Amino acid sequence: MQIEAKLEYPNILVEEVQKNHLLLRFRTPANPNSKERKPLVIGLAIDKSWSMKGEKMDSVIEASSALINWLTRHDAVTIIAYSADVQLIQPITQLTEKISVTDKIQNIQVATSTNLSGGWLSTLKAVANAKIPNAYKRVILLTDGNPTLGIKDKESLVQIAKDHSAAGISTTTIGVGNDFNEEMLVEIAKAGGGNYYYIDNPEKASDIFFTEFGDIGALYGQAIDVELHFAPGVRLNQVLSEIPHQVAEEFDEFLGDAKTISRQKVNLQLGDLRSDDIKNLVLELEIDDRATKVDAPFVETHVSFYNLLEKNSLQNLTHTFKPEKGKARGKQDPDVLVEILIANAARGLHEISEFVKKSQIEDAKAMLLGLIHDIQANKHFSPNALGSVLTRLRAMESKLAEKSEDLNKQIFFNTQVFAKGPERIDLKDIQVHDDIFEYVSVGDIDLYKCPDIKLYVEQRMAEGFRYGVFNLGNTSHIDSSAIGSMIQIVGWLRKRGGELVVCNIKDSVKKIFEITRLYNHIRVAENETVAKELLQRLGFASSGDRNT
Repeated sequence: MQIEAKLEYPNILVEEVQKNHLLLRFRTPANPNSKERKPLVIGLAIDKSWSMKGEKMDSVIEASSALINWLTRHDAVTIIAYSADVQLIQPITQLTEKISVTDKIQNIQVATSTNLSGGWLSTLKAVANAKIPNAYKRVILLTDGNPTLGIKDKESLVQIAKDHSAAGISTTTIGVGNDFNEEMLVEIAKAGGGNYYYIDNPEKASDIFFTEFGDIGALYGQAIDVELHFAPGVRLNQVLSEIPHQVAEEFDEFLGDAKTISRQKVNLQLGDLRSDDIKNLVLELEIDDRATKVDAPFVETHVSFYNLLEKNSLQNLTHTFKPEKGKARGKQDPDVLVEILIANAARGLHEISEFVKKSQIEDAKAMLLGLIHDIQANKHFSPNALGSVLTRLRAMESKLAEKSEDLNKQIFFNTQVFAKGPERIDLKDIQVHDDIFEYVSVGDIDLYKCPDIKLYVEQRMAEGFRYGVFNLGNTSHIDSSAIGSMIQIVGWLRKRGGELVVCNIKDSVKKIFEITRLYNHIRVAENETVAKELLQRLGFASSGDRNT
């Protein structure tokens, strides 16, 4: 993991009280030196209340079946469906055989009421009892309504999530339709160390499960704890990023001097990080002249985390940052400005949500227009990251104009997207271009070939490539590890504003794509010529987006 620190204005002013923003950036490698990811234990808690009948349940069944097929034989799954009762669909089992599991999912039938806590707690218990060493455990809790039986109050449900997260089981929440409590699901996901998703259209269920699998399949570090030791004279005003944190005071007594100087220590909990992830923290600081009179680092950053790719070993990192001192604060760093804008967008959406709750739509529109203006005016500093934020804000503008029924749910979801970090990244240290690399497979692709393929792609990305073609003309079979690797590679390229196209696939591989629903998520072309033409069109369209 790499740690970087920088100030919005690079110099500390001598003999002046000043405000400045500190950006802390934590970056994980795209392809860590690991032959195989750690096993996953996944629990699915599926709402089967009557309101899920029809298209909702059909799409969830299809997406859940696809998820099962993306997992490997080293992974395990348990499935529980809940309504008034709690039904064990699949006891915890390793996925050495998948057809019987997907058959059981297909047979889920809707019933009455919503015993959310009963279904969720049963799933948590089953996952906790899984005897798979060195496994990462996550429960996916899906619902389309409010709890009507069992535990109903938000505080108790959030505490359940927090307690199980501390015990090593995270919870992701997925809300379907317009009748669930988004605030409750967001808080459960936050406390549970998972993600929150909103499915406004049943057809999006598969995309959500694809995103979630990409997230948990690429986990790098867990329980990431950051402790900042500031120099005397440096004080935290606020953490712009939505990160749980605590502030403490320390006192240094200097020999021969009765004066006691206080120093702040700030602890922040980052949660989990994936491979090829960037987590940005923005802190607003107040700095007085004491910071220029000591020789100590401006800030010491101490990071501890469990490395999931090194048998959950506890690792510790330390980074020191010591900016220049001067009479002028220097030029504003656009990199820090971009992260301030993204953090402000997330905070602004919270305020917009409050306006909407109070039916103060004009105030909500005015604040949203202000956010759009700020992002648009500075988009040239980071076309990918700010472009994706701008797209979401403009979609919110349309929702506000329409007074959409799901307006608040969309706002909550986008708030979580912004808080998590940019969907796309702009790499400052690599000259990204629109050329296309091609990988030609040699034989079948299995667990043992995947590391070499990912290393090849990582090397191409280091050269600035973000568009790629996988020519599978020599491949008759791909296993679950290959599927997981392709999903991960698609995520790498899309995060850089690029894309992957697979071509020349044989009938046997086509059948695997159909069973696993990969056609819904990975672009496929007849041959390499058609694949490259498609990517060239996508590159041209992407270039047009960046220039608007």
